[in-house]
Amino acid sequence: MVTTREVSIDDATTVTHMVAALLGELEGGQMQDGPDAQLVVDLLAMKERVYGFLAFTEARPVGLIMLSESAALFARGTYGIITELYVVPDQRSSGVAMRLIEAAVGLGTVKGWGQLEVGAPRQPMWSRSPNSALYLKAGFADRPTPQVAVTRLS
Repeated sequence: MVTTREVSIDDATTVTHMVAALLGELEGGQMQDGPDAQLVVDLLAMKERVYGFLAFTEARPVGLIMLSESAALFARGTYGIITELYVVPDQRSSGVAMRLIEAAVGLGTVKGWGQLEVGAPRQPMWSRSPNSALYLKAGFADRPTPQVAVTRLS
């Protein structure tokens, strides 16, 4: 069974490792240093602008979604941006990512965001990526701007 909960500063090490793994995959398996641990702590301390959820199977962290809040006229106010989504390889295609996206949508609804966007990596492979299908399945729609998908929350 997969459970999710909001991240806290206490989760900084787990967030740092998962984002490093994500960046490593995006770089084609090349090892990334990953984000600086202090930067992760500083961002997680921005509780009114930076949000995240961890997914667990039993006590094992198996996924992460990070979001930030922004505001714009085109969005008619505040909106959310999914900045990172990572699921450990042995848990992919098991519903973990969808649970994390559902948690993000729920947060956006509570926060009154007009929409939730996801920015995809700037890579030619994105259009063929199973991740793009995941977001479409979750109700996101392609935007004319490349590498962006959006879902309306209100």
